[in-house]
Amino acid sequence: MAGTRDALLEAFVRSEASPDGKWWVDVPVGLSVGGDGAYATVDAVCLTSREPELPESYTDHHGTKYVVHEQDERVGVDRVDAFRALREKDTFAEETAVLVGVESGASSVGTVGDLLAYQELLEADWDWTVDERLLVSDTDSAHVSHVCRELGVRAIRVA
Repeated sequence: MAGTRDALLEAFVRSEASPDGKWWVDVPVGLSVGGDGAYATVDAVCLTSREPELPESYTDHHGTKYVVHEQDERVGVDRVDAFRALREKDTFAEETAVLVGVESGASSVGTVGDLLAYQELLEADWDWTVDERLLVSDTDSAHVSHVCRELGVRAIRVA
């Protein structure tokens, strides 16, 4: 499936191989560490301690919209602002999570390192336990698979 990152992510989220839980895509992390404009973005987070729910940005999402509100953009509130506000509430305290990095084409060792860094930034922001880190791509690579095994990242190929 040579496709875009978004298509790969959606195919994975909807597959039997994905974890069950509440999904968020493009999650800003490191909000509590940097200044106002400093953060990184992890491709997806699945809160496995929550009931299964598709990402809010998917058209067939049926749950509560905690982050994505179309009217917010009209008044100057962006996605990062929404996550900052959400962090200040106890709605998502003490969750268990799975972090997902996605690359269309062959995956790289850089994305493996990014996932490890994202975990540190996410844990600085939230009182969550990261159960697993997943690297989703559509092309296998022996050296990336080796690095994933050694660093505790599960490599998943979406066809």
